[in-house]
Amino acid sequence: MSSVVHTWRRPAVPALIFVLTALLLVPGVASAAPPVAESGPDVTVVAGASAQLSGSVSDPDGDALEIRWMATVVTQGDVSSCTFSGPWSWAPVTPQGLSPSLSCTEPGSYLLQLVVGDGTSSDDDTGALVTFTDPDTSPATCTFRSWSKRLTSLRIGDAQSGVSSYTVLHTYNLTLEPMSGTWAPPTSSTTLQWSRPRRGAGLALISHTNGAGLSGECVVLVRRDGTARVTG
Repeated sequence: MSSVVHTWRRPAVPALIFVLTALLLVPGVASAAPPVAESGPDVTVVAGASAQLSGSVSDPDGDALEIRWMATVVTQGDVSSCTFSGPWSWAPVTPQGLSPSLSCTEPGSYLLQLVVGDGTSSDDDTGALVTFTDPDTSPATCTFRSWSKRLTSLRIGDAQSGVSSYTVLHTYNLTLEPMSGTWAPPTSSTTLQWSRPRRGAGLALISHTNGAGLSGECVVLVRRDGTARVTG
């Protein structure tokens, strides 16, 4: 009588698996990570002023880094009208290089992207949008609510450059509070409370200056019947 003996053998493991496993275990190969760049928040200033950027970089592996900036015209804009304090080509990381200033004399929008490299890889984010608006050519304006219960509000505002100061120069049969104000940086608007102490006509003259240095005046006129208007 004959018998058959079966011998169990471990299935062969493809050599490719061993190669991949070896690569994953090699220090520095699988753990290598690219550096990260952040260009900072968007900035809006008047054409001719300086826009301050606030970039940052990091590297999980602690490698030595270099940075540079890229600029792209988004709307209008003319790069030849701009001056930039940061590096356009690769340079060592410095506080000045991470937070450069951009100044353009022509209105327009520019996308500034910070790029970082560690010798083998680089990474830039979506960038910071820098917008230069048209210079302000108009002073602040004065408006107020309709007359109500002998007390109403006078608003001085400038949506583009803001209000930097105002002073009540003259009043007749009108009381305004506060009589003056100063802001640095300028505020978008300010409100004065005014009232008519007694019956009869009233008048007030207010001088104001906006953030662009443009001065103007507004006059509050109140008739004997209590109807009022403001000019300027």
